[in-house]
Amino acid sequence: MNKAAKQTLALASIFQTTALVHQLASTGQCDSHSNKASLNSILSKSEDVDEIFSSPEDLRVGFESLKALLGKKSISIQNIMFYSTSLINLEKKLMKKPQLLTQISTEIDHLKKQDFFDIHHTNSIARLAELYKNTLGSLNPTIMVRGEQIYLTNRQTANHIRALLLAGIRAVSLWKSQGGKTWHLLLNKKKTLRYVNSLDA
Repeated sequence: MNKAAKQTLALASIFQTTALVHQLASTGQCDSHSNKASLNSILSKSEDVDEIFSSPEDLRVGFESLKALLGKKSISIQNIMFYSTSLINLEKKLMKKPQLLTQISTEIDHLKKQDFFDIHHTNSIARLAELYKNTLGSLNPTIMVRGEQIYLTNRQTANHIRALLLAGIRAVSLWKSQGGKTWHLLLNKKKTLRYVNSLDA
């Protein structure tokens, strides 16, 4: 797999986490398979994107979001794009806070060692949400999620959203490790979509 392909997969992983956030904020539910793949990525220290996401199905929601970028700009894709660019900016600030990076790494190591709950369990999601709140939540500006108040005020849904935003930060880090740059979002759209569409062929 060439560099451009790996960048595209990593970019799809960013858009997947933010699309799942949008789904949760709008409906209280999200795609189960993509959710598991994104949350699992938090536990991996690999920078090999096709090892972290072993099949195109793992990034299906991310690919769908990337395809929508060149289509009609719906409210949903505007929100997803907003969350994605916000995560890229937030990750940049995080890289300047070594103590927060250490805190995140230590807590994730603890989660990896636990045998009683998997990463998708409510208790694990609550721990990830607390980790996000205590680290990334302290950086300004915070990401303001738009959606239905009935879901945003639900504790489990709010925890799930924060856990996915943490997965989004992991995705941004992965994307940057593959050479991803913010301007690629503007200039490489057609090349990105050609690759995504080739996966459906």
